[in-house]
Amino acid sequence: MQIIKDLFRKDIYRKIEEVIKVDQHDEGTVKNEIQEYVATPDIKDHFCQVYNAVAEYPSEPHEGIGIWVSGFFGSGKSSFAKILGYTLANRKIITQSASQWFIENVQDKQITNFLQNINSRFTIHAIIFDVAMDRGVRTANEQITEIMYKALLRELGYAEDFDLAELEITLEAKGRLKEFVSLFNKEYSPATWEEERDMAMGISEASAILYKMMPNVFPREDSWSNSLGIKKDSGNFIGRADITPNKLAERAFELMAKRKPGAGLVFIIDEVGQYVSRSVQKMLDLQAVVQAFGRESKNRFKAKQIVAPCWIVVTSQEKLNEVVDAMGGRIIELARLQDRFPIPIDLKQSNIQEVTAKRVLEKKDKGYESLCELFDKNEGHLKTYCKLERTSRNTTT
Repeated sequence: MQIIKDLFRKDIYRKIEEVIKVDQHDEGTVKNEIQEYVATPDIKDHFCQVYNAVAEYPSEPHEGIGIWVSGFFGSGKSSFAKILGYTLANRKIITQSASQWFIENVQDKQITNFLQNINSRFTIHAIIFDVAMDRGVRTANEQITEIMYKALLRELGYAEDFDLAELEITLEAKGRLKEFVSLFNKEYSPATWEEERDMAMGISEASAILYKMMPNVFPREDSWSNSLGIKKDSGNFIGRADITPNKLAERAFELMAKRKPGAGLVFIIDEVGQYVSRSVQKMLDLQAVVQAFGRESKNRFKAKQIVAPCWIVVTSQEKLNEVVDAMGGRIIELARLQDRFPIPIDLKQSNIQEVTAKRVLEKKDKGYESLCELFDKNEGHLKTYCKLERTSRNTTT
């Protein structure tokens, strides 16, 4: 006689994450997510479709760098996008790369060949976040352009506040950022520049340091801070730094060249469909961002300024055409949007049953044989005693 728990291939007491969070970067958790991932034949085809596009880009550079991943809640779109980002970036997870963990799990020759090809030819940096949960999103009215810029700045080690980031970028270009940080930390110890800037504070202090560094440019301690705008009652400043889709694309490649030289870039943005839902302005902004990155990638690649383009992967519960239809369709041209997102990935409902059966219920070979034997012996009884006849539903209250 066997104990039921011993029939299963995997430990039934192991922790299984109910919801995959793209911004959960704990290495142990990510490793488990990759090892637990069930890639059905359809899902493997989707991975190959994206990997093939990435691998083939250098042979014919183009502007279609958008990937729209759709599927209703529970379909696995977040898992798909997250693993896509980790494997393209080939991030190290504990003892080996994410790609190697994934290759060992899926046991698919085509995926193996694609990943080995991509990882050996390109260095790709992945910026992965949930647009609905990202700490950089302060109001529901923020545009995708602003959210992506904050994520880029944070990932590359700059201040998320646009004015402070602009200061860092300017000083870095002049070769004086390290000097500024050193003077700031010495002057305001035990506070550090990183701590102050991450709280969007330190503007007055930074202004005073700039006065010490460049008195000819900033003749007073408040010269730089006053140049940003006007003070609120709380003492916070209303900055003047702004970002547009075109500027974001240009700035992304410029900053990557400084902080991640030689690396390509992929944005993995979860729940974009929900964020832009029924907002024409947000959808137009998303369209403009993908268009700007596509154009900038193509031009820079052809000019041999970069060795890998930027890819933008977004997820949505709805297909792209369904999101557009909900906005009235005519205002936003579907054809133009589809040009921006030429790779649509739609995760089917039929995958869920297969994934659940394999991930949770898969049996050991011996366990499967034992269950089949038991079923064969008791099939008649099961059909007799488990069959429902003449049933009705009581609808009275």
